Amino acid sequence: MVRRIDEKPKWRQWLMPRPINGVTSLLYVGGIVIYSYSYSLGLYPNAPPIGVAGGIIFLIVLALIALDRLEYLDYNDYPPWRILAMLLTVRISLILLAGLSDGFGWLFNNTLLMLLIPFAIFALFGSSYGLSGQAWVLYIIGRTRSVYGDNPSFERAPDLIFFIVMGMTFIFIISMAYLTRQEKNSRQQTEQLLRDLETSHRQLQNYAERVAELATTEERNRLAREIHDSLGHYMTVINVQLEKAMAFRERDAAEADRSVENAKHLASEALKDIRRSVSTLRDASDSFSLSQALTNLVNNLETSRFAIDLKIEGDETDYAHQSLLTLYRAAQEGLTNIQKHAQASQVTIHIQLESQAATLCIADNGQGFDPQILAKQKNGENYGLRGVKERLELIHGSFKLDSAPNGGTKLSITVPKDPLALPRGG
Repeated sequence: MVRRIDEKPKWRQWLMPRPINGVTSLLYVGGIVIYSYSYSLGLYPNAPPIGVAGGIIFLIVLALIALDRLEYLDYNDYPPWRILAMLLTVRISLILLAGLSDGFGWLFNNTLLMLLIPFAIFALFGSSYGLSGQAWVLYIIGRTRSVYGDNPSFERAPDLIFFIVMGMTFIFIISMAYLTRQEKNSRQQTEQLLRDLETSHRQLQNYAERVAELATTEERNRLAREIHDSLGHYMTVINVQLEKAMAFRERDAAEADRSVENAKHLASEALKDIRRSVSTLRDASDSFSLSQALTNLVNNLETSRFAIDLKIEGDETDYAHQSLLTLYRAAQEGLTNIQKHAQASQVTIHIQLESQAATLCIADNGQGFDPQILAKQKNGENYGLRGVKERLELIHGSFKLDSAPNGGTKLSITVPKDPLALPRGG
């Protein structure tokens, strides 16, 4: 059996569960010693036989010792108030019974046992000195009246010494009770702090796990957006070029070959874009030119079924990389959707870079649609626009989509110059 170094054996836990139990046990045994000594000196010739009274007192002392141990083993240092009050009543009753059973007069030679009454009261009620003192004063009055009658006198030196010694003993006992209570309060505070620390530690672990899960989810979503926005666009355009090549294969072989060449070129551009995306994921500090990226994007669509008018106003020099990339991905997604659904012949892309924010407007003259359709679609559908919205949420941007059947479509995006900058007051 493995036992901790600081763990007491069971027999020691029973005999001495707490250091203060040693003090109370000495007081209990001291009561028996005083009783036996007084009886042997014959100070009280009218006392009953020692076998009867001594047996009762011995059993009471055993009961008091057992009560201390049972209290600690059952409730440790924190029994409920109702149990505390009940145990205090039982102790006082046992001590009074011992005093009445010695045959020497009311509470005479079990004075050490009587000291446990103020000790127990003080330990229970804390700094209520009045309760402890009152219990002791009542005992002194009772003892004095029992010894001296109605006219007590302190002229006899032994009795005076007795009162002085017992008074000093009382002060010592109260001091012990005070230190015991202080130690108990300190231990309670320490244990509470340990419990709070354990609770905080568990909460921090839960928070750390939650943050890790959120970070993983966010990174997964970011990768999904990058894959969709980059590969999705190029695959759509490549598909259009290959369909064109198949359609013109019989009628115009040269045009079909040009479409295949365009598809090959777009595949090469898609590979480059993937490499750029991977590089960006590894190092976000890489330079990115929005105007150059949009120009390349438009040039790759020159052979599409619609004409593109690109207009960029303002300076992108001090703009955050994430803001510029969001504008580019939004333009890329917009052109992809136009190519797949709009059946447009004219597309305009207008970007305006201002001092605090930038706006992107993509408009086409296509067949349009009812925007309410987007709200009815499931999460797995129209992932591209949802990805654009997620990007905008990360940088506190805004999104607006206007369209109507046979009325074309207009997509407006606004992004801050620096998503991490604090808003200016005033």
